[in-house]
Amino acid sequence: MKFYIKEIELIESKTWKIHGFSEGKISSIQAYYNEIREYKHPEQKLNIPFTQEKNSFTAVISIDELAEYSLPNNETAWKFKVNGDYPYNHLMSDGPIINQPFQPSNSLYQYHFDFPEGVLTLISRPVELLASLESFSLSEKLMTGTIKINSSLPDGPFKAKLLLKRRPTPSFYLFHEQEQSFDLGLVTDKVVSFSIPVKDLATNFLVDNTNILDAMIEISPKEVEQGLTTFLSIDAERKPSIPKEVELASPHFATLRSYVTGSSRLSFYFKKNIQGLVSVSQLKESGSDITLQFKLEGNFHEGQVVAKRLDKKADVFEYHMEQAWPLKKGIGKHSVRISKSEFLAGPNNKAYATWDFFLRSKDMPDLPILVPNTIDLSNTKFFNIANKKFLAQLTKNDFNNLSCLTAPAPKIKEDITKIAVMGTCFSRNAFNSSPFFNPDYKAFFECSFTQFHSSIISVMTEPAESFNLDKYNDMKPAEKTIVEEDWKKDFFVNLKESNSDYFLIDLYPDVIRPVIWLNNKTAITLSYIIEDSQLLNDLPYERILDHIDNEAFFNEWKGYADQFIAKLTETFPADRVILNLGGFTTSYYDENGKVVVYKNKMAIEKNNYFWDRINNYFLSKLPEAKVIDFSKKSYIGDFNYPFGHSFSHFESAYYKDFLKELIYITKS
Repeated sequence: MKFYIKEIELIESKTWKIHGFSEGKISSIQAYYNEIREYKHPEQKLNIPFTQEKNSFTAVISIDELAEYSLPNNETAWKFKVNGDYPYNHLMSDGPIINQPFQPSNSLYQYHFDFPEGVLTLISRPVELLASLESFSLSEKLMTGTIKINSSLPDGPFKAKLLLKRRPTPSFYLFHEQEQSFDLGLVTDKVVSFSIPVKDLATNFLVDNTNILDAMIEISPKEVEQGLTTFLSIDAERKPSIPKEVELASPHFATLRSYVTGSSRLSFYFKKNIQGLVSVSQLKESGSDITLQFKLEGNFHEGQVVAKRLDKKADVFEYHMEQAWPLKKGIGKHSVRISKSEFLAGPNNKAYATWDFFLRSKDMPDLPILVPNTIDLSNTKFFNIANKKFLAQLTKNDFNNLSCLTAPAPKIKEDITKIAVMGTCFSRNAFNSSPFFNPDYKAFFECSFTQFHSSIISVMTEPAESFNLDKYNDMKPAEKTIVEEDWKKDFFVNLKESNSDYFLIDLYPDVIRPVIWLNNKTAITLSYIIEDSQLLNDLPYERILDHIDNEAFFNEWKGYADQFIAKLTETFPADRVILNLGGFTTSYYDENGKVVVYKNKMAIEKNNYFWDRINNYFLSKLPEAKVIDFSKKSYIGDFNYPFGHSFSHFESAYYKDFLKELIYITKS
């Protein structure tokens, strides 16, 4: 059955009337598109009003309604399906149809109809927004400047916001986490000025020792909430006047330095300024105790000395685990006494950990403790901690601050271990007996239960209602089973019944896959299986939690991770949980054995950064867990990987070394 467009009529009320011919009865017309950004999103659908008389029909498309659901910063290609059943019958054209591009007044979008392969397609395209910094000044009190819009804008009014966005790491210039916006008022003659008190900068930008903030401007019609954004470009003449540095006092304890990026854009270094405010004046170590005295710059109240475990986060680090001791105030001195028998006691330690020391005081950031050259740590030795399971040694880190290293002392025994796996090929494929993986793994392990491609969020929600998967021939039977297991929510029942000795988990699904909320009680994992199936577009859902905003995902995910860990440890020993830290590869061996870098290297590194963050949080809540960490080894992908190469699949050596590490952990 076919449905042909004969005429497109634009009328003054911001609507199009589409006149056409139909071979049959029309029950519905829907405009739709699939956004593809980090993953293929389910269809965005919009019901289109229509009337039909015999073989003629007229559909009415509202520009305002279409604009509300179009992508804000990208081109959107809407197609139109009739009666909704897959495979779709589209509105088509059987010949040339005249239509002109149209940009409504007070809009930043242009619209036109196209007909690729005869399919009616309505294109929503944002204007190219360009902006330059005309003047700039930075002082200890104010950041001021003038921004010029270098694009053709229709008649306004348009409002502007200055945005500051923090990069996760310096190299991730396409991705951002924390954000702060400042209203600038209306744009006048394509110019807008700003005057921002420096003290108003958000302290939550101070995540790492050095943070990069990119400056952007957002333009939108006065009555619209979200607009178009662009970076602030700087011409060659103004570049020399941009670099400036100021110090920010309490509560920031930081320096702010403006600079011009390699792409000629305005950015800032926002750097913690806390080094050297506390230093060690004396260190005494006996067989049972460590005593430290400190030289302090400033007043400290209700002080503590805190040791924090350093956890890798891409090329930087963060802290979750800590142990604290009270700071004692004497006449003209402050000191702390640490019992070696209690030092790093409990489940907080792990093999080859680094712990950095800080002084904590009310209304102050945690201050690193400097070790001056007058304090000699060269003769400090490893001592036993945690019932002789680990060794510890005081040292200085790369910033000459007080730190501690730990090392394990395991023993090996032999037997066959039952292991349950929740995760993906990062962990499960080590238990594959083909030559590429581990032909002899069954001499050491029995894989007693597997939960494949399930997000922790999905596992912790209620079962999904039954959905007939039989009609989806674009899924293999094994793939349908994976989907069904994710929907049943019987993970904890299966884990208990497996009688496993160890539980191995990797958090790949939480790192990169979205979660579809079917309703407010049930979520499912948007796995690659669903994404590659028509099922993606047929699922009724309320919302999607994705990784376009990793900060929002992380904040919601943490609550479900807490629930998951609490329930896991009700039935499974915490020290029998093994977290595979995982991580994606940015390169692979091609068919000729040559090393090739993936084109989306930055996006892969950004995903690795987020993987580190959720690993660190998981371990902060389950510190007893064992860890498999191959971050310091240079495994890459392989074109000859049995299931196809990707940044999720590694060379053969990874899986063989993974099995060796697992033997080491479970037999010690």
